[in-house]
Amino acid sequence: MKRFCVLWLIFFLFFLVGCQKDKKKKDVALPSSSTKVERGSIYLEVTATGAVKPQVGAQVKVGSRVSGRVEKLLVTTGDKVKAGQLIAIIEHQDLQEEVNRTFNQYKEALANLEKIKKVYPSQIAAQTKKVNSAIAELLQIERELKRNKVLFQEGLISKNDLERLERDYEVKKSTLEYEKANLEALKSEYEKQSEIAKAQAESAKSAWNAAKVKLNYAFIYSPISGVVSEVTTQQGETVVAGLNAPTFITVVDLSKLQVECYVDETDIGRIAVSQEATFTVDSYPNKVFRAKVKTIYPGAIIKNNVVFYDVVLEILDPYENLLRPEMTAQVTIIAGKKENVLLVPSKAVKIDPQGNYYVMVKKGDKWEKRIVKIGWESRGKTEILEGLKEGEEVGLWETR
Repeated sequence: MKRFCVLWLIFFLFFLVGCQKDKKKKDVALPSSSTKVERGSIYLEVTATGAVKPQVGAQVKVGSRVSGRVEKLLVTTGDKVKAGQLIAIIEHQDLQEEVNRTFNQYKEALANLEKIKKVYPSQIAAQTKKVNSAIAELLQIERELKRNKVLFQEGLISKNDLERLERDYEVKKSTLEYEKANLEALKSEYEKQSEIAKAQAESAKSAWNAAKVKLNYAFIYSPISGVVSEVTTQQGETVVAGLNAPTFITVVDLSKLQVECYVDETDIGRIAVSQEATFTVDSYPNKVFRAKVKTIYPGAIIKNNVVFYDVVLEILDPYENLLRPEMTAQVTIIAGKKENVLLVPSKAVKIDPQGNYYVMVKKGDKWEKRIVKIGWESRGKTEILEGLKEGEEVGLWETR
């Protein structure tokens, strides 16, 4: 009896297990629809988060190089300005007075130079006449001395008369040397005084130009065309110029923007200059802007113990009146492209408990599990490297 009960118990257990297996078979999920394996192109995409930034030189902080009260502030936040437009004036009465003073000194130096150029040439001309006159007198007495020497030899004049003429000759000769020395000294003095006067005039002119430049610092002009993005000083306030010029107006050129994004160190090796990219901003979530990689900065940026690299994108689509600095950008960089590869929708691929990728292949009215080897995945498509052929029908799983 006991043996009979044991047999019935074993039979019941086998029956129960069989029912559970049948139930599991009935509960196995199957694809809800199907599609065919196709050939096409797939992209290797690297996603990153970044921000819209002004290009180098497109944002300028304008300040004052002189201290003083802001007499006039001619712009406010949001105003459009052009390069060279006057935007502020600093008090400058003392600077104007310095310009006037140095200008007067410059005029005096020029007048002194002109005086030297007039006086000395006339003095030199007069002294030259004296030298010429002394030369003529010396020549005259030299001729007389020669005649009298002949007369003395003939006994027609006395020795005293000859000696007197010889003394006069030496006196005239000394006079000529003296006048020549005066002439050379006058020329040398003229040259020296001219150099001094020219140097004084140049120095005065430099001081005048420096004063004009300093005066010009009181008139502040926009260095670029753009929009005033920030004003940090009000009219009537005093600015103090030190080692760094105090900034009180920021101008940004909204036509010169770029995108700076942060790429993870695991992806940076795939990024190269000139690669295509796209990005969106929260303000226009349905608009996709085209771009390309312009620069990859070599220095790392560490945030929360994660290493990133700064990648700069050049914006290719028109963006004026749309993009503004500091807008958050969701970036996708096309790091690679494969053409004529086998593709299936990504929702056709699943992973089994053993970690294998598989798809369900339709064979008539039945489904067959097929282990596959996948490659890139992008834009809802997955590349199939092994396990499928073009034209085979694979199942699509419902996504939840």
